[in-house]
Order: sequence, then C-alpha cells, then structure tokens
Amino acid sequence: MVRIPVIAAATGLGLMSVAAQATPTTILFVGNSFTHGKYDPVRTYNSGFGTGSATVHDQNCLTPATCSSAETTPGSGGTFEKGPFGGVPGIFLSLTREAGLDYDVSINAVSSATLTGTANSSSRVAAIQVNPLTGKPFDNVVLQEQSFTPLPAISDRGIATRGNPANFVSGANRLVSGIQSADAAAGVSTQVFLYETQPLASYTYTSPQIQGSSVTQAYVGDPIETIAADLHSAYASVAAQNPGITGVAYAGDAWIRAIQAGTAQRNPYITNPADQIDLWDSDVSAACCTTPVGYHPSTYGAYLNALVLFSRITGIDPTTLGAGEQAAADLGITPAQALALERAAATPVPEPATLALLATGLVGVAVQRRRVRRPG
Repeated sequence: MVRIPVIAAATGLGLMSVAAQATPTTILFVGNSFTHGKYDPVRTYNSGFGTGSATVHDQNCLTPATCSSAETTPGSGGTFEKGPFGGVPGIFLSLTREAGLDYDVSINAVSSATLTGTANSSSRVAAIQVNPLTGKPFDNVVLQEQSFTPLPAISDRGIATRGNPANFVSGANRLVSGIQSADAAAGVSTQVFLYETQPLASYTYTSPQIQGSSVTQAYVGDPIETIAADLHSAYASVAAQNPGITGVAYAGDAWIRAIQAGTAQRNPYITNPADQIDLWDSDVSAACCTTPVGYHPSTYGAYLNALVLFSRITGIDPTTLGAGEQAAADLGITPAQALALERAAATPVPEPATLALLATGLVGVAVQRRRVRRPG
C-alpha cells in the first residue's frame, strides 16, 4: 500500500510534514547502471551503510564486508562503480523528504543486468520478494529493464540482436509472479512499477565519439523520438498484459519533452546552444567499449528520471518542489534547470489511452512498419 498524504497531494501542499506517520513506506528499485548511476555524484548520492531511512539501502552492499565484487572493483574506462549505491533512488529519497513523505528506500542493481538475469539469481529474487531489513515484502517495487532489451531485434555496431522484447516480457512476468507469491504468503499487496529508460543517442547519431561508429547504428536517420517511441510501446505493452503491474514511470518520454521544449540537447555530439543541458553522459575519457558517450544518463538525466519516478509513484506534481529543490542543489543543477526538468517530468502521459491503443494492436503495427523499412 502506498502511503500518500492525500491532503498534501490534492492541495499542492507537498511540503506538509508527515512526521507522525508510524511506519515508512518501503520501496525497492531493481535494475542496473541506469538505476544506480554510472558516475559520481549520482552513483553515491544518499548512499550509506545505515539501517534507518536516512540513506538508500544497497542490497548488494549492506555492510563493507558484504559488498559484491561488482561494487568494489574498478569499472571500465577508468571509472569505479563502487558501492554502496545511491543513484536514482537516492535522488528519489531526497525528493520524498522535500515533499514531506516518509520513504525507506532500497536498491538492488547490477551493471548490465537484465530482468531475466535478475530472475535467474535466487539470491536477488529472495531480496526482491522480502525486504531483508524487515522480513516483510516491500510496499513498492520498481523494475528497470536493460537499455536495449525492450527494443525490436535490431543490428547495431556489428551485434546482430540488440533487442529481445520476449526476454523483457519473460523477465518482468517472472519477477512479478515471485513478488505476488511472497505477498500472498504475507497477506499484503505490493505495487509494482516499471521504470522506462531513456532513448539512446549512441544508437541514433553518428560521431567519432561512438566506438564502432563506422558500423551503421540501428536508428541512424530517424529522429530521437523513434527509439523513444519503441521503448514506450515496449513498456506499455508489458504493463498491459500483466495485471500485477501497477503502472509505468515513462522517464524516457520526459527526455523527449525536455528536448522538444529546448531545455535539453537533441544531439549531444554536435555544438548546441549554451543554455541547453546534456541529458546523456558526456565524458569521453570515462566511456568505454559498448557503453559510449550518449548512452548513460548524465547528472541531469538521472535527476529527470528520479522526478518522473517520484511523480508516478507518489502522485505529487514535481513542480511543487520548486526551483530551490535540494537534490538539484546538491548535484550542481541550477534552480532554472531544476524547474525546467520538473516541468518536463510533470507532463502526464495518457497511460489508459495508450494501453487501449495497444489492445487494438495499432501501436505494435506502427512499430513493425518502422522496423520493416530498416535494413539489418
């Protein structure tokens, strides 16, 4: 059950204190580097080893002695993906505090993981079904699929099958089923949300900054909206076919709104107006291998993702947080930028209409037509 102060949400008094609330709402974010954040300051934001609700609980790094090897060794390209992770959940935690909400936030994220890979790990599944800190199921669980898995089967930079939507469906369904089994045993009902990730500039544009750019990327020649639409359709379709999924946080759609509003860069590989922010990562020295610049979210992108998750899960308009929002200030985001990103996150997606359209098969047909005309 989501514990939302109805009066605060309905009247816009998002800063109303709910200190009297006896038990915090528990939430677990499941994903990979798009959830934990590849780079500082996002990756370690609001992270720590405490057992209270002051920091994010990293299930793979609850104590220094129990950190997984993935969180204690150097990552590729000179970066350290070292835990405990805070990431997008850490920003979400800060936003809920500003709104006067009491959330206890956990994360279970392994770089490059798919939902099927997560479902194949008995230890990760156990920690998703039952909160190891409370011995009870979570009130909310957020599932994030690997970046290109939801996309149609495509050829990209010499890799023949980047997309695997059937794998997305299977992984999500298996995890939801496991959550429901644990709920039934405990007599509770967990709300499960999907976290739609952003479109990938490194799949859409050509640049010397993209490794292997001599090989045609899957979406070159299309606007960035095309890959975003494919991701939206995939997430909406999974939610439509599984009644155990409460809804989708369409973060990728918010990226498109920010781009179309002129707040963010459309193509990060070219010279853009100085006042436009880059939602993707832009550090060439830190990029590597199959994760080039224009793939992971930047600090701005992670902040926008967290705003969308906050809005979808709590039901509170993120613009009520205002230009002086604390997480933005902590992360080096200016008040004007914070407000612009809040506005991009606030625009609602007509989810029921989208699901109704999917039921007719029209969205799937549109996606199929786009795929048919693209070679490879």
